[in-house]
Amino acid sequence: MHKSILWKDAFQAITHSLGRYIAIILLIGLGTFAFVGLKMAGPDMRATGADFFTKHNLADVTVSSNYGINSTDRATIQNLPEVKQATFGYLQDVKVKNKQNVLRVFSQSNNISSYELIKGHFPENNKEIALSYLLKNKYHIGEKISFVKPGILKNKTYKIVGFVKSSEFLDKTQFGQTNIGNSRLSGFAVTTHNAFASPVYQVSRVTFKNTANLSPFSVTYRNRVYHDQNKLQKALNKNRQDKYDKYVQLYQKQYQKKAAEQLIKKGIPITPEQIEVPKNKIQIDYPSYTINSREGSQGYSSYRADSERVEVLANVFPVFLFAVAALVSLTTMMRFVEEERTNIGTFKALGYSNTSIALKFLLYSTSAAILGVILGASLGYTFLPNMIIKAYLASSTLGSDYQLNFAWWPLLISLIIALLATTAVSMLTLYQTLKEKPAALLLPKPPKNGSRILLEHIPWLWKHMSFSAKVTARNIFRYKSRMLMTIFGVAGCTGLLGMGFGIRDSLQGIGNIQYSAVQKNDIIALKSKHVTKKEQHELDSIFKEKDITQTNAVQYQQLTKHLNQSGSTENIMMITPESAANFRKSINLRERQSKKKLTLPDDGVIISEKLATLLNARKGSTISLKNSAGKTYRFKVKGICEMYLGHYVFMNQKEYARATGQKYAANAYLVTMRSHEPQEVNRISRKLVKTAAIETVISNSSNRKILGSYTGSLNEVIFILILISGILAIVVIYNLTNINVAERIRELSTIKVLGFYDNEATMYIYRETIILSALGIIVGFGFGWWLHHFIITSLPPDAAMFDPNMYPFNFVFSALIPAIITAALAVVVHHKIKKINMLDALSSID
Repeated sequence: MHKSILWKDAFQAITHSLGRYIAIILLIGLGTFAFVGLKMAGPDMRATGADFFTKHNLADVTVSSNYGINSTDRATIQNLPEVKQATFGYLQDVKVKNKQNVLRVFSQSNNISSYELIKGHFPENNKEIALSYLLKNKYHIGEKISFVKPGILKNKTYKIVGFVKSSEFLDKTQFGQTNIGNSRLSGFAVTTHNAFASPVYQVSRVTFKNTANLSPFSVTYRNRVYHDQNKLQKALNKNRQDKYDKYVQLYQKQYQKKAAEQLIKKGIPITPEQIEVPKNKIQIDYPSYTINSREGSQGYSSYRADSERVEVLANVFPVFLFAVAALVSLTTMMRFVEEERTNIGTFKALGYSNTSIALKFLLYSTSAAILGVILGASLGYTFLPNMIIKAYLASSTLGSDYQLNFAWWPLLISLIIALLATTAVSMLTLYQTLKEKPAALLLPKPPKNGSRILLEHIPWLWKHMSFSAKVTARNIFRYKSRMLMTIFGVAGCTGLLGMGFGIRDSLQGIGNIQYSAVQKNDIIALKSKHVTKKEQHELDSIFKEKDITQTNAVQYQQLTKHLNQSGSTENIMMITPESAANFRKSINLRERQSKKKLTLPDDGVIISEKLATLLNARKGSTISLKNSAGKTYRFKVKGICEMYLGHYVFMNQKEYARATGQKYAANAYLVTMRSHEPQEVNRISRKLVKTAAIETVISNSSNRKILGSYTGSLNEVIFILILISGILAIVVIYNLTNINVAERIRELSTIKVLGFYDNEATMYIYRETIILSALGIIVGFGFGWWLHHFIITSLPPDAAMFDPNMYPFNFVFSALIPAIITAALAVVVHHKIKKINMLDALSSID
């Protein structure tokens, strides 16, 4: 037998049903596009970050101390077995003269956490400085910059010679807190080592031996750093007493020398050694060491969380997208085989083998699958990751030099799914068909027998239904496979749309809820350890200003909890109010779902909801947290409160004394202002920091930015997913409607011959599509709600949670798109039915 006839027939099958062929390609392409694109975006982001960190040898941890890092500390760090490399440098926070900008000036680091030159050159002497490249629109090379109080810097004025990028600051807006200006850094600067005059270093950058060749974003890396960090902390803590004794002796000698000079001026001959120093005259803080891992950097932790959030979407969204696409492709291929019954019978009658006959279906299905995968993958490896990474890097200093990598496994998985949904299904259906005799195949397949349906067993309802309604009801249940395919196809699209709209609203609303309904204070002002009566009086007078509406004194501590499962170390704010009655005016403690007000108990604590989730804690659970000195506190959970950013533990004074074993003393203030505008908050912040009574302030305007960084870039990703879902809905509904019309062409011709008008003929068949689409939308609501809940609880970073509620408009919009598509396709179907040639359709092929 001539194979050329088979090949010709195979290619004609594609050209004669081009719409259906393209629909399969698009369905497979959409699934592949989303799957490959989302699966590659996260690894691409991490590869880009890892290369940047390796290039600049980013420190695993940075060490600082309230008394600086002396020679003993240097030896301790360098001699620790776990330490691979350590460098030591200077830093000083300074306010720019005649401006509100506050910069952190570093000594240049070349070995660890190096800087990248963007423009100009690095400083070459102690009168030159390079600024963050983010400040190049405010300053220019050759310009002089002056600082108000230079601190340990030798000079007040420097010449700007370049702009640099730091590997330690990845966020374009968050540079950290300080104790000058408005307590927020505006950027950083770099100068030479000899530009500083200090007997001790201020910072040490350290890399560990056992982190080499590990992904900096892996759980293993974070856990290893945590354990090495603890060893370094314990080793340095051994230096505290010796350092304290030396500083006490130093201050005693200074006091004795000064007192002796004053007595000598009065004519009293005395030596400094003869003067006894009163104990209350030497009040100094006990030495402490702060060791921060990379996770302590806002930009670093946000970037890691961003790449992981894309992974969450990648693990869910494409799966359901592929499921819907595969379902509809399966239906389409089954219908294609059914349409070709006559041709199959003809070829069998002519003596062609089953294998030869299968060639056409193999070509049709396999080529559609492969073309769909190629189309989707070509955009999935490039366009989608490119869009996602650009969206996330918009707030990062990593810039546009990112990587788009290639991995075989997403492509192979997509191809396998595509071939199963098309080739495997068509071959299975064809196998069933080929078992029939040629004589049976040359006859049209008899229509399915009608049968009594459930509604007919309800006489009072059935007898009141019109003829058209009865026909529609019977036809819906007569073609059960098409009914299920339509319902699940539309439900899948509706669910994906509902999920997309729901996530969008969950991201948008949390800022207003957090900072208007829950956390009403604008500032947390941290009190200095030694405050004079004069300084306290000055502070109290500021609190009485009309611009400040509420002030609550609290005990504020930062606790930590290391989570082995994720490798992260979470910071938890412990707050104990001085007055529990007024506390609600600053922070509204309530349950999220019931909105029930919570009061601080005498025998336990109230914790924020996300912290409860991470610790798997509920009412009655006991949790353990560590303070900065490594001491473990244990608390019994008595309530879980609504909170969307940060982790909190709230308690009253009685519980504070029991849990910590310390006497209560307020060390911070929650300040609420009349105006919540950032410029007004910054003005008051500057005023507070100017008083020696306040060490630093934390403003909610900066926290809003952090929350915005979690949600802003993700909005663009969600928009892409909504768009993909919308396109899928168009293809699915069009394809299923097309199959419905093609399957029942003889039936439509019959009712037209019987005198039905074109509009009536259209509604005769399309009424079923409308009903099934409506059922699919309803089923999709439940599916979308579940999908939204699953993703919204998995999507946020550890330090935040998103609003898990679904709102009415989410369901309205997710239903509206399939409904509009269904209505629009009714016009297409109507024109198709009008063009039916009744004579050809009804002609017998006997």
